[in-house]
Amino acid sequence: FNPKINLSEDENNYYIHADLPGMTKDQVKMEINEDRILTISGERKSIYDNYQNKSENDEMETEDINENNEAKEKQETKENEETTESEIKNKKNEDNKNNERKYSIIESSYGKFSRSFNIPEDANLENIQAKMENGLLEVIINKIEHPKNQKRSIQ
Repeated sequence: FNPKINLSEDENNYYIHADLPGMTKDQVKMEINEDRILTISGERKSIYDNYQNKSENDEMETEDINENNEAKEKQETKENEETTESEIKNKKNEDNKNNERKYSIIESSYGKFSRSFNIPEDANLENIQAKMENGLLEVIINKIEHPKNQKRSIQ
C-alpha cells in the first residue's frame, strides 16, 4: 500500500496531506527522529481478510453450536435424532455457501506502508499538529519566525 501524499507550504506553515482511505487515527503512527525526518507509517487491513476471518470465526461458532445441539438431540429418540442431525447438517451447508465470497476484481490496495520526509530547518518541531478525518491525514508544521531584515546604513 502506497498512500498518496501532498506536500505544500505557505509563509507560516508546512502541510502534509495523506490519503489513507478506510483507516483510522489508531492505525497510523508518526515519528520524528533527531535528523529531522518525519515518518508516517501504518497498515491498511484488507476487507477481504476481515471477511475471511469473520467467516472462519462464524464457522467455528457454528460448529460449536452444532456440536452442542447434536449432543442434546442424541438424548431424544432415535427417530427424532436422525431427523434433527440431518436438519443441522443441511443448515450448516447453507451457512457455508452464504459465507463464500468470490471477488472478480480487487482494485483497492492493502498492506503496510511507511513514508518519510525531511523537515526543513525553519520548521518548529515543538509545534506539530495532526488530525485524521474521513481517511485524510493532515499534518501542520509551523515555521519558526525569523526576525525581519532591518535596513542599516553604512557609515
